[in-house]
Amino acid sequence: MACIPTRSHPAHITESFVGFYLPTLVDQDSPVRAFLQEKPASIDKQQRLKRPHRKSRRGCLNCKARKVKCQETRPACANCVTRDMDCRYSSKVEDRRTRQELTSSRADHQESLQLPSVSMAVFESAFTGNDLRFFHHFLRVARPHLPFGSEQSWTTEVPAYAHECPHLMHAILSLGATHYALITPNGSHYTPIAIVHRGRALQLLGRALSKGDSCSDVEMDGILATCYTLVFQAYYMTDGLVDFAVMVRGCATVTNQIRARYKKSQMFTLQSQEEVSTMVGSWLPTEAPMSTQANLVASIQDLEKLRPLLQSPAHRTFFEAIHQTYLALQHSPQEAFFWLTKIYEVWYDMENLEFMTFIAPGNYVSCALFMHYIAVEVLMRPLLDYTGRGRDMSYPFGTVLVHQWANTIYHKLPMSMRRLVKGQAELIASDKDTSCGFPSPRAESH
Repeated sequence: MACIPTRSHPAHITESFVGFYLPTLVDQDSPVRAFLQEKPASIDKQQRLKRPHRKSRRGCLNCKARKVKCQETRPACANCVTRDMDCRYSSKVEDRRTRQELTSSRADHQESLQLPSVSMAVFESAFTGNDLRFFHHFLRVARPHLPFGSEQSWTTEVPAYAHECPHLMHAILSLGATHYALITPNGSHYTPIAIVHRGRALQLLGRALSKGDSCSDVEMDGILATCYTLVFQAYYMTDGLVDFAVMVRGCATVTNQIRARYKKSQMFTLQSQEEVSTMVGSWLPTEAPMSTQANLVASIQDLEKLRPLLQSPAHRTFFEAIHQTYLALQHSPQEAFFWLTKIYEVWYDMENLEFMTFIAPGNYVSCALFMHYIAVEVLMRPLLDYTGRGRDMSYPFGTVLVHQWANTIYHKLPMSMRRLVKGQAELIASDKDTSCGFPSPRAESH
């Protein structure tokens, strides 16, 4: 992940600011989505409250956490197979313990939300021993490393403010739990808890955003911290590519609002794209390695095969940003980093409806372009490793997940489209977290 771009926009929070990205982050039948798209009470209230199915008491942990109907097939249900998730059924003892823990947490959390002024004791009672583990893991290993220049904030200002900001606290616990589940043996049973915290973070974030222009500078900082935390949490999800792109848009939007209304953040150092590129450029190697040239030439040729299929301005701008990044990687790591940030800028600059069309599951041209984006991520990772020099950050455990993003996209494409990105699928599959020809910055430091 590189710098999330920012632009100057009007200093007011419009309806699109509140809802343009959050509803895409939850399932169609999720109560979080229902809340974020809530209609006036007079409009079809009974229909909104109607459940599409009866609760599944024996479903897998993932389906229970997502509140969707589980097929209850063994060893894996269809939902988990489709989403490429580890399907796990709890034993009776585990099921009873987990249900008691989550029920207690929900009850305490609902009580805290109903109080106009939440005391520290009441707020803390909403969390469990596992949550303390996830919070600690976040501080030590899983914290974000963006925005650039704000690494220390994630171990000082952010966790301190999280105790007064429920959506930020739940986002932190979701990120900590998601990352902990990935690196811990048999850690998959923590995934449903991570999903629950993520859902709460999104719901509470929606309420915070609904305040619009009445948000204070401190509240806006908390919203931005939550957005960045959810960006990294999506990066560790097996099906998190769309969520990742959506939350990148959210970070850019909130950053622009803070800069337009308050000039600067009290919590983060907010730099322009040019300032970040200049700073990061001084950390990067000056020459591109010869070992990557063949892959880059082949990738550029494969990308050109998609040019006749581009259907919209979104396709064309995304295509061009990827193309320029490939070209820059051939001769200048600094320029390549600059163009990588341009890729994120493309996502943010789209209008809301245009972006929703762009990320639609049936938009196969977008899917093919996302395969190239993931290939760029793989090729750029050694460069981004250099940006960790002298910074207080932990390296993300996202490589395997990025590979799974590509695998999921590739196998959902029709055969005619799959042939056009076969080279990228092979490049990504062959990557084993190698340096792709760049000397290891860790090796050089010794």
